[in-house]
Amino acid sequence: MLLRESIEGKKMTPFLSIIIPIYKIKEEYLRACFDSLLKQDNDNFQIIAVDDGSPDCSGEICDEYAKKDNRIIVIHQKNAGVSVARNNGIKEAKTEWITFVDPDDWVEPTHVSTLYNAQKKNRDMDIFLFDYIQEFDGKTIVKHLKSDSGILDEEWVHNLRIAPFNFLVVNGKPYEYETNVIWNKMYRTSLLKDNDMWFVPKARKGQDVIFNAECLQLTDKYFYIHKALYHYRYLQESVTNRFNEKAQYYNEVAFENYERIINKFLLSEEYWNAYYARVVTRLYSCMRLYYFHPDNKKDKNTTYTELDDTLDKYPYCDALKKVDGSCLTKSQKVFVYFLKKRNYGMLKFLVDGRIWLKNIKRVCYGDKSVDSNA
Repeated sequence: MLLRESIEGKKMTPFLSIIIPIYKIKEEYLRACFDSLLKQDNDNFQIIAVDDGSPDCSGEICDEYAKKDNRIIVIHQKNAGVSVARNNGIKEAKTEWITFVDPDDWVEPTHVSTLYNAQKKNRDMDIFLFDYIQEFDGKTIVKHLKSDSGILDEEWVHNLRIAPFNFLVVNGKPYEYETNVIWNKMYRTSLLKDNDMWFVPKARKGQDVIFNAECLQLTDKYFYIHKALYHYRYLQESVTNRFNEKAQYYNEVAFENYERIINKFLLSEEYWNAYYARVVTRLYSCMRLYYFHPDNKKDKNTTYTELDDTLDKYPYCDALKKVDGSCLTKSQKVFVYFLKKRNYGMLKFLVDGRIWLKNIKRVCYGDKSVDSNA
């Protein structure tokens, strides 16, 4: 085991803070997460576990682990959402680097040592990206960004920067790799704190996408590690699949922030085009989680009237006029076509059919992609 360096017998500040926001997590998942972190082959890190006012025993489990290992810091807060929990973790971090782990996931035993060695050899980098493993009912799929490790060139930086506004495109085609999440990255702490870089408290969904949309504009110093370090557990009954009356509100919070970021960094028309595509295709998630969800008890006429009102207001009406077909996948083009026609019956058929198809793929192939766009 690689021990933390020491000076005159005193332990130095670890190089990495691992921030875990915690709320209502199955005990077996949370323990598996902690256990994977405490089995690292390098102990030069600290864990900042933020209990977001969880009503179950999650907070007590955090305290239990903290008593066993002094590398674990526990913050208990009133329930304020994952964004506030992560922000409090960032504020607590005094280390040079920060990474994030979700409490229902786990990491490889070499997670910390790989990150330590990478930053040691590449001191001028600000963000490190690494590969991950999708976990679904015992089936696994390893996701690689590219075929070799190294500093990412200008084209890759551009592709990654624009991805949060729509999706990752490589060689003109959509690329299936989770670039918008935070758990497959390590961030230089000063990059975040010096630039007042925080998660948006109002964003209860998609907060990591908004975070990366802004954070990735702050630097062009990205290093990619061609090694899967993170296990992302797909949960069929996760919050991403539940009926959500606020789905549209959360999307609109995200839209406000995308526009803020584009204006802040004076980004090009290419970003606006990606943004317009995201606005119209995110209506798919609103239909899936709210309008056409089985738990929505409103009648068809009421639902269709609500959809009409939505399409008549900003930013949807504007995006529908300006959306560029080159920013859409084939299935998205079909979705947008019927959206413009306001053919809600066909849109419901498309949404229901896509949900069915995705469930079949997950059962047969362990496909864990949870892209909520059309």
